[in-house]
Amino acid sequence: MRLRAALISLAVCIGLDALAAWLFGWSLDRAVALAPVVVIVAGATAFLFVLWTRIALDLWRGRRGS
Repeated sequence: MRLRAALISLAVCIGLDALAAWLFGWSLDRAVALAPVVVIVAGATAFLFVLWTRIALDLWRGRRGS
């Protein structure tokens, strides 16, 4: 199970690096050097999206129930 999780997260990190290199026109070497920053920014963005989605749903449910 741990090996599978490690392989999945490795694939996701490589995919994020390739996406960042393509989006910003970076070389793959530069994207790999900035990999920790790319992964942290992607995680923070996903966290904020989930947080604000949950807040919006809670507000919508609260107003609907009142």
